[in-house]
Amino acid sequence: MASHHADGVTWTDARLWPQFAALAEADPDATALIDCDDRRWTRGELRALASACAVRLEAAGVAPGTRVLVAGAKHAGTIVVALAVSACEAVFCPYSPKLAEAELRVLEDRLGHVARVVADAQGGAAIIGAGQGSRSGDPRDREAVLIGFTSGSTGVPKGVIHGAEALNHATRTCAAIAGLEDADSILAIVPLDSAPGFTFTAHFALSQGRALVLVDPWDPVAAMARAVDHRCGWAIMVPTHLFTILEAARTSAWSGRLPLRAAAVGGSAMTAELIADAETLLGLKALRMFGMSECMGHCSTRPSDPLSIRQATDGIPFPGTEEEAFGPDGVALPRGRRGQAGVRGPSLFLGYAEGLGAGQERMTADGFYLTGDEIVRDEAGFVTVVGRIKDQIIRGGFNIDPAEIEAALLRHPAIAEVAVVGVPDRKLGEQACAVCRVRRGAAPIAFDMMIAHLVAQGLSRKKWPEHLLFVDAMAVGATGKLDKRAMAARAAAALGRG
Repeated sequence: MASHHADGVTWTDARLWPQFAALAEADPDATALIDCDDRRWTRGELRALASACAVRLEAAGVAPGTRVLVAGAKHAGTIVVALAVSACEAVFCPYSPKLAEAELRVLEDRLGHVARVVADAQGGAAIIGAGQGSRSGDPRDREAVLIGFTSGSTGVPKGVIHGAEALNHATRTCAAIAGLEDADSILAIVPLDSAPGFTFTAHFALSQGRALVLVDPWDPVAAMARAVDHRCGWAIMVPTHLFTILEAARTSAWSGRLPLRAAAVGGSAMTAELIADAETLLGLKALRMFGMSECMGHCSTRPSDPLSIRQATDGIPFPGTEEEAFGPDGVALPRGRRGQAGVRGPSLFLGYAEGLGAGQERMTADGFYLTGDEIVRDEAGFVTVVGRIKDQIIRGGFNIDPAEIEAALLRHPAIAEVAVVGVPDRKLGEQACAVCRVRRGAAPIAFDMMIAHLVAQGLSRKKWPEHLLFVDAMAVGATGKLDKRAMAARAAAALGRG
């Protein structure tokens, strides 16, 4: 086991099982998990169930370096299977239980796994035979511990391969950023079926001896009550979660302060007001954090940063991590220049799986992964995400950055959420449509009112959307992030542009 150090943080390349097993040996009666029904599971219970499950997996052909496809439901069974897969030194590959049959079939055909597992809430598991595809022979599987799935541009998901060091680095750094104490629990708001979702909840808690507190279904009042009852010190969420928590506080559905030492928030546009209101109404340090499935330890603001920094930037890179803006030629730009984010460091993935994105990695000659996000890094080292290259709308040859328009619209008092998406146009190729959800108690605004607001925000005419659509609920993906592809399809259908 190798040990690594940077900026006061220490992490190793140990797998999950030996870390958890040592903790269970030291204190088997300690609480390891509090499930959605408030049942407490001790370390000893989970260790016994995982050990038994590992025996069954080995009998089914699971061996070191093999892949196991697992339904990532938010209950004890998924945790048991994750530990068992790690005990077998195999690769845990969680997928969303909400996947359509056709999408699951793609994974079954391409992943090269030796077994698929569907667990239950009581800690049991059904082991199902592998799909029709041939078994993976990827040499990286010996080092891999986790393959997460993320949407691909071709309709085929990408399989993001991570080693143990990446998971340990990301979670040890977050514990240091938040200043967590030994007794602090982890509040699991996001699903377990993505690489960040599993890492920043289950791996975080189980590898560090912290209780994992599950939340499902999402209910902001219930989530806050669980955070208080179980002394949760950390959570990761998307802006929608933070918005609904604050709405509960504003409407007096919840009153009180939260014990969370910090909450990492990322995934889509967020207003400065949300950051300030979290501190004022809840005593919560909401930290803008820039990360992705391919590199979970990117950069983050810190609780000690001034409010103005936490509102306006995405912080500084994680320990041992390098992040710069790059030009189209793959050369790093001077500080202060806008360019594509490039990152390298301990949390960087090993690459995409064969048949699931392999060869689509965009790397510079010196090993920086190009994320597709546009950033500015200032002279002080702070990173600010300013857009997403692939989200750009090209209207008659003019590139429109949705992030800038979304940020302006979120400053309107009636608008709670917004996604600016492209819709087909015969003459211009694309036009822009602002898809919005209004705040509780507010009324939808008229199109000319939206334009007047954008004028007041200083947005040039070239960036104004041609269309405005209000919806009762925004489309979201498995991790809770806004699903822009689905929103674009909804807008096109509503406008008769499908």
